Amino acid sequence: MPKEPNEEVQRAMRALEGLFDDTEDPVERFRRLSDLLDDWPDLHQGVRRMRQQVGEQLYANGKGLTYDAIGKLIGVTESRARHIVKGITNPSRQKRQREKEAERTKRDEDDGEATGDH
Repeated sequence: MPKEPNEEVQRAMRALEGLFDDTEDPVERFRRLSDLLDDWPDLHQGVRRMRQQVGEQLYANGKGLTYDAIGKLIGVTESRARHIVKGITNPSRQKRQREKEAERTKRDEDDGEATGDH
């Protein structure tokens, strides 16, 4: 049995449905809903950014709640709460990307030295 969406999800769904109240034509409604879904990653990113900002307020540069206390508010570990507050969505992938960028920068610098470009 699927769980009932929380109040915020229900309110967001009602707000989204309201965006299309003035669209009676099913073709136009279908297109607009498709456009919404195409841009969904931007909306999702915006909600994450909002959550991060509130997390930063709660943490207050170490003067507010601890990461552990923040994690307990939403049922995640201290480590995950730290990632949320710092805006880290996929620590392993972001670490690999930083390593690749550093490797690429070093390779570019080495190539520049080998060709005499400074």
